[in-house]
Amino acid sequence: MNLELRHLRVVCAIAETGSVTKAASTLGLAQPALTAQLQRIERTLGGPLFERDRRGARPTALGE
Repeated sequence: MNLELRHLRVVCAIAETGSVTKAASTLGLAQPALTAQLQRIERTLGGPLFERDRRGARPTALGE
């Protein structure tokens, strides 16, 4: 998979909102679709971009 501008928008939206759910709402996507897209991006880049828990999503070193 080649990274495109839309993939960077996903990553930026998650980083800015601190939440996959809020980012999905901002981008007009369903949360499961955004999660699946993020997983594909992470596979392409070779690791997790965010630490996700009940409090939200925080960028990892790779995500920074």
